[in-house]
Amino acid sequence: MQLPIKAHYATLAMLALAARYSSGEPLQARLIARQHEIPSQFLGQILQQLRTAGVISSIRGSSGGFRLSRAPDEISVAAIVDAVCASGSSEFGESDSDPLAHVVSGVWRELSELQMQFLERLSLSDLTGRLTADPAGMFFI
Repeated sequence: MQLPIKAHYATLAMLALAARYSSGEPLQARLIARQHEIPSQFLGQILQQLRTAGVISSIRGSSGGFRLSRAPDEISVAAIVDAVCASGSSEFGESDSDPLAHVVSGVWRELSELQMQFLERLSLSDLTGRLTADPAGMFFI
C-alpha cells in the first residue's frame, strides 16, 4: 500500500533534522523546503503536525528553526506517519450486508497493520545508516 506524499515529505524533513541532531543547531523550514523540493506551505503544515505530535520542537527568531525533540534512534518512521496521516478511519467502505466487501476490507486492514509494524521497527537512525551505506547516495571523484 502506498503512503500519502505527506508521509514522504515528513520523513524527508525529519531526516534533514536528524542530520543536524548532534550539533543541536535548528534548521529553517525554508531550507528544508528548498533542499528537498517540498512546497513551502505544505511543509509548514507538516512541521506543525510534527511539532504537535512532539517529535520536533521549534525555536523562534532569526536564528531559529526546527530540531528533533529526541534522539533519531528514538523516533520511528511509524511515529512520523502517525503524526501527519489521519488514522483511525478505514479508507475502504465496509458493508455488513456484503460478505465479500467484509473479507476484502479485512485484508486491507491486515496489510495496513503489517505496514505499520514494519515502519515501527525503522528509526531515523536506521534511515541515516542506509544513506551512508548506500553507494548510490555517495559521490566519488
